[in-house]
Amino acid sequence: MRLKYSEEALNDLDEILAFIAKDSPARAVSFIDQIKERIELLLDFPALGVSCQSKGIPENCRVMIFGAYLIFYSVMEEDILILSIINAAENYRK
Repeated sequence: MRLKYSEEALNDLDEILAFIAKDSPARAVSFIDQIKERIELLLDFPALGVSCQSKGIPENCRVMIFGAYLIFYSVMEEDILILSIINAAENYRK
């Protein structure tokens, strides 16, 4: 299996980086590295997150929690596609 990131997920990572970098550029880079390390666990454990349907989201995806962030992804035949990464305080059902 391979990891792929949607354009939206890459934009989400950039926004998270920019937000944290306002206070600490070094911490921002470290935090993004930690998110990516957690995402890489999906290569060995693709069912690590819970189904989106169990959270009231009708999409065929899964969601994994990392700190205050929700990582939405889809498991495909050969790939795991990271769909988006949002702060849990946001309306994640949109």
